[in-house]
Amino acid sequence: MNDRKDTLGDALLGSTAAVQTSRLGRVWSTGRAAMGLAKTVLRRDGGFDEAALEQLTKRLGTLKGVGMKLGQIFSYVDPRLPAEARRMLSVLQTRAPASPHEAVRRTVERAFGDRAAELLAAMDPQPFSVASIGQVHRANLPGVGDVVVKVLHEGIVEALQADFASARAGVGFADTLLLGAAADARAAVEEVRATMLAECDFEREADHQRAFRAWLSRDTTTCVPEVIDAWSTKTVLTSRFEPGATFDDFLASRPSQAERNLAGAALFHASVGGLYSLGRLHADPHPGNFAFREGRVVLYDFGCVRTFEPRHVQALAKLVSALRANEHREVMAAATAFGFDTSTPERQALLLRFTRGFFFPVLQRGAARIPTDRPAELKDLLADKRALAKLGLPPHAMFLLRLRFGLYAVLSQLEAEVDWGALEERLSTDLRAAA
Repeated sequence: MNDRKDTLGDALLGSTAAVQTSRLGRVWSTGRAAMGLAKTVLRRDGGFDEAALEQLTKRLGTLKGVGMKLGQIFSYVDPRLPAEARRMLSVLQTRAPASPHEAVRRTVERAFGDRAAELLAAMDPQPFSVASIGQVHRANLPGVGDVVVKVLHEGIVEALQADFASARAGVGFADTLLLGAAADARAAVEEVRATMLAECDFEREADHQRAFRAWLSRDTTTCVPEVIDAWSTKTVLTSRFEPGATFDDFLASRPSQAERNLAGAALFHASVGGLYSLGRLHADPHPGNFAFREGRVVLYDFGCVRTFEPRHVQALAKLVSALRANEHREVMAAATAFGFDTSTPERQALLLRFTRGFFFPVLQRGAARIPTDRPAELKDLLADKRALAKLGLPPHAMFLLRLRFGLYAVLSQLEAEVDWGALEERLSTDLRAAA
């Protein structure tokens, strides 16, 4: 399967395809691809058609936008998928058909005018990574050195708007992130739409990247690339090149347990700590967004960063602390402050089941590996759609869920043994003390 995955990835990355922007065409293609994902990957017998999955992966990569995002999420979050299926879909984390060179040239010229020729001459015309929103090229700029240049896919904004014109595509994506437990489907879709369109603003991404870099500047276990301001705009983002081994290559190198623990703690610190320290949640922890180098984790791609109100961050910190202390009244107070409906005993009981299962890794005492499967109680609740509907998660919980489930999945594969609860307590202590 790995050879087939690599062959597919190389073939996708070596091809080109303009982003389809027709609303009618995308409604049909995205809807059909999403249905194909469910039919091909989530079969009840636990199996899948390898050839059909390969064709679906190609289609999702060509689509970009919502379809490709769905494929990325399924590739590392959903434990119901066979490992072989997740490996095939993981191609979509960094590889898809590239935007045609002429489209890249037009975007760079619109961004820099007369200066564009200098950047284009310095760029490798072949991207080394293609994602759902943009693609990344290596370059060597005079006076700057080795950099990576992220270029927005031409037409991707129109494509996303077309995707969300389809109620099926929007609700399907929101349902995937919120596990079918949205309190308000329309609000959930709007949360996803706004966040994905915000990813198309590279000036916003550069701001997040600078903030994380400043916050982690004294941390010896993480590295955030420097933004090259002179060559960054709303549609082009240039950063200092920071190399590192991919997640798969790191695991293939058979790292020691100490190296696994260091990497796991660094990822947890950067992901969860960013929310507590900056009020910014890096909500896209898929393995294509980080690399490993000499005891450090290099963090890439700050497009999907969700900013939270201080009151919600403080409520979350209190909720986790109260769960660890098994203080029922404080759990309910914090959950209410975060936005959960705790008005009835039934809702309170559902909330306890959900939060105890969801935060299970940080409720344990002592160093432990995060299991590959979710706790049985949480799995039972996730399978009970009526109960989920009554739970009614607030829209702003959507990307918190994506971060946690995605991060847990990555840390599980990493097999890191860390006292996750103690680490979270340290990250949130100052925030709770100030509240």
